[in-house]
Formats: sequence, C-alpha cells, structure tokens
Amino acid sequence: MSNKNENKIHTMWPIYIGEFFNPEHEEIKDDLIEFFKEYEKKNPKSRINKTGDPVENYNLYESQYNLHQEKNPAFEKLLNFISMGFITMSNNANKASLTNLDNKDPKFNVKLTETWFIRYEKGGVVFPHNHQNCSWCCVYYVQIGKDSKEKNGSTYFLKPYTSANSTDFGGANYTYYGTSVIKGDEGKLVIWPNFLYHGSHPYSGDKNRIIVSANASINLNKVK
Repeated sequence: MSNKNENKIHTMWPIYIGEFFNPEHEEIKDDLIEFFKEYEKKNPKSRINKTGDPVENYNLYESQYNLHQEKNPAFEKLLNFISMGFITMSNNANKASLTNLDNKDPKFNVKLTETWFIRYEKGGVVFPHNHQNCSWCCVYYVQIGKDSKEKNGSTYFLKPYTSANSTDFGGANYTYYGTSVIKGDEGKLVIWPNFLYHGSHPYSGDKNRIIVSANASINLNKVK
C-alpha cells in the first residue's frame, strides 16, 4: 500500500522522435532522384515565400509543398512508408487514449498536408524553424555522401525550453544545453512532433544531399 505522502519525481509530456529504416530504399533511390531532376527541370526556380524573397534556407533547391500531387510510382511507395511511420509514432504517443477506445482495432487516416524535397548544394543549410497546421513532421534521407557525420549533413533539434538565467550546474546542464543531433543516413526516416524547432547542419560532402520532408495530420476513422 503506497503512502500518500511518498516523495515523487514525475517525468511528464515526453517528446517522441522516431527513426525508421526503409527496406526498399535501394530499390527506389535512383527513381526518386530521377523524378526530382525532372521536377527541377520543369520548375527551375526554388520555392520562395509570399513576399517574393527566398525562404529561410541557404544554398539549396526546394520544391513546392505539393509534391504528393505529382504522379510517380517510386514517390508513392515512399509516401506509403512515411505514412506508416506517422501512424507508428502517433500510436506510441497516444497509447493511453488507444487503450480507452471501445474499438480495439482502430483504423487511422493519415492526411499528408505538405510534401516536398530539398537538394542541398555544398554548404547548404536550413535554419531553425518549426511547422504549423499539422501534428507530425519528418525528414527522409534520399541521398547523402559517405562523408556524412554528426555535424555534417545531420538534422538537429532544439530543446523546447531554455533558460538563459541559469548558469549553475543544476540549472544550466538541465535547461541550457539543449541541442540533440540525429545523423543522416540514406534510407532513414526521422519523425517528430510539429512544435519542435529543428534545422540542418551545413553539408560539405561531394554528393548533393537530397531529402524529402512531409507534414501530416492523423485522424481516427469513425466506426460505421
């Protein structure tokens, strides 16, 4: 029997970041790259914002955010893999809610609200930002050279709480040192919640770094 006055330390609101590896990556990689090359030929200008200025990125080509409207078999296979990753992340983050459902075999609808690719040239970088109007975000590494390292072509995440006033060991080590890095690997999918600020370290490899990103919302299908 527990003591109501027992001391406790709670860990609340964990942040889920998932890594998944695509077993079909080598089968679709070349077709994806060719698809992106053809897209870039048809759309030679990189995406710009509403004011006509380049977006918050440097030394790269970025497609429009509606790439899922293009019809390409390899890209559709990739989107299926990404969608399954989104469902896995959502189910893990919402375990408690799922156990309380009357339907013990729920079905989900993944709505890919935005999909796009980025081709980084040498030194290309994406500055810290987060995403709106979705629940989950991702990056999929299509191509990255063998010289990729933790801070060369990797994705980093900023801790969502910081404290510039805490300089002592107890405060600074917990709240100040707030960057987590995930190394880029071909065929790897990384998924995180939309509010998390993230960016990419400059890539200085010989091969262009090519990634696919997507935003998604996930809804529970109603039982008829």
